[in-house]
Amino acid sequence: MKFSALQVATAALNAALYAALGALWTLLPLTMFGVRFWPQVFVPGAFAVLFGPWVGGVGAAVGVFIADVIYGHHDPLLSLLVGVPSNFACFGIIGYLSRKRFRGNGKLAMVAAGILIPIAIVAYALYALSGSTITTLATLGVLVVALVAVPYLARSSWANVEAASSIGLGVGSTIIGIGIVTYSSIFVMPQVLGLGSGPLPLVFAIGTTLWTYMSEIPFLLALTPPIVRAVEAAFPSLKILRTSGSKDSNA
Repeated sequence: MKFSALQVATAALNAALYAALGALWTLLPLTMFGVRFWPQVFVPGAFAVLFGPWVGGVGAAVGVFIADVIYGHHDPLLSLLVGVPSNFACFGIIGYLSRKRFRGNGKLAMVAAGILIPIAIVAYALYALSGSTITTLATLGVLVVALVAVPYLARSSWANVEAASSIGLGVGSTIIGIGIVTYSSIFVMPQVLGLGSGPLPLVFAIGTTLWTYMSEIPFLLALTPPIVRAVEAAFPSLKILRTSGSKDSNA
């Protein structure tokens, strides 16, 4: 598979911006379930929508590896086995689905999948959690459902982007949750994460997945479309490239 100079350059720029903006985490080093508070997911999200799945996925994978090693948990193997594949899958999916011009039942199915993910998370929270945590997750869940559903109901061209973002992050978050638990069963987790040196229970994967998705999805849904819109306004050829990059699909 051949890649153009534009793809290589934009993937490199994506990785650099992702890692550089991620360094702001050091000012607010909030970590839960071994995963950093990571609102800058809109960076590779925008690159994925503008330039496609390869640029979005590879740029995010390289960027998160740099971030993990330099100012994150400092464990290259953990990053390669968990952080890199989760970011590659997440933003590769976003880049692919957002550029597919689904119509009819195909588009409805994608939007429904994007909505069901936060609904499932909130349903689990209502079952397993209590107190203020439920209120916070329920509020975020309603917000996410609205951000995914409203563009579709309004027949907005951004419906694909919002639904793709929810699906992609859902897959990436799941890889992180399962990956961390699996890694802890084989290797010793980095001490900086404070997760101990023994295997983590399977239920830990659910908490990690929930935290990763719900802490990142608002930024991905709210910031990616206006950034893409602004870039396309400055460089109209990018809009032509994005809208002509995939064939229509009814399935």
